[in-house]
Amino acid sequence: MDFNILAFYGFAGMAVISAVMILLSKNIIHSVFMLVLVFFSIAGVFLISNAEFVGVTQIMVYIGGVLILMMFGVMLTNRIDGSKLVTEHRRVIPALLVGVGLILVFAASLKHKFPLADFGPVSELNYSVTETIGINLMTHQLVALELTAVLLLMALIGAAYLAGSKFEEKK
Repeated sequence: MDFNILAFYGFAGMAVISAVMILLSKNIIHSVFMLVLVFFSIAGVFLISNAEFVGVTQIMVYIGGVLILMMFGVMLTNRIDGSKLVTEHRRVIPALLVGVGLILVFAASLKHKFPLADFGPVSELNYSVTETIGINLMTHQLVALELTAVLLLMALIGAAYLAGSKFEEKK
């Protein structure tokens, strides 16, 4: 078996297990550390898939920026009484329905051999590095770019949710 396939399954498995641990953990600090593992695993998958630019961007932007900011925000937001920050598992049924729906959509697209990013060969012209990255991102690495955009949107929504939950009226 090829090393790239083994590494892909290793990184993908680590990402899935870490994501499940995020869902099952009630401690927010543990969830943030598991998110670090998810982001590293996804960056590893990008690097193995020859999407080095997206992989390095994943490490620099998400781990270096967004995640560290979340970690400082969580760690600096202690309760006055010194109790642990824990979460509640709410809206489990809608989350399961959305997850199963997404799995069915991906399975249907793979069943019908949906070409995720097959746009044919790129002509070998003299492009600058930025032009080459742009052409590759919009042709051969389109799925990686879209997944990165979805992750950034999810981080933005999560940050807005966490920032807005402080101002809810206490019952």
